[in-house]
Amino acid sequence: MDLDALIASLKSQVLGSLEARVYEQAVSRNLVDTVLRELVESAIERLQVELPMAASVGGALLGLLGSVAPTVRSLGLDTQLAGLIRQAGVDAAMRDTVIRAITRYLNENGGHLMEVAVDAAVKKLTAAQG
Repeated sequence: MDLDALIASLKSQVLGSLEARVYEQAVSRNLVDTVLRELVESAIERLQVELPMAASVGGALLGLLGSVAPTVRSLGLDTQLAGLIRQAGVDAAMRDTVIRAITRYLNENGGHLMEVAVDAAVKKLTAAQG
């Protein structure tokens, strides 16, 4: 086996194992749920500020819902609201919208994310050596 083939084989093995370990860590840390929850909550907060300024009926509704949210939760109506969202098909549309947004972010920031991953790997490997 020549040196290029050996390097290609090692690279394939290491990256395959790295992918599996990154996936395991993401699952064990509930990464996507945690990050997604924070992203959606922050985005809705911004909508509540921006849309009422534009005199949008939808924005005003979001503002109203935001102001009554504590009461809705205390009365247990949040479960019913979630059911209505699912029944109206908003959940599927929201899923598609969020997936498009995250996909766009990953596509536009792939180079930076690669740098972060390489930097993390180099720091970990050099820390283990020293």
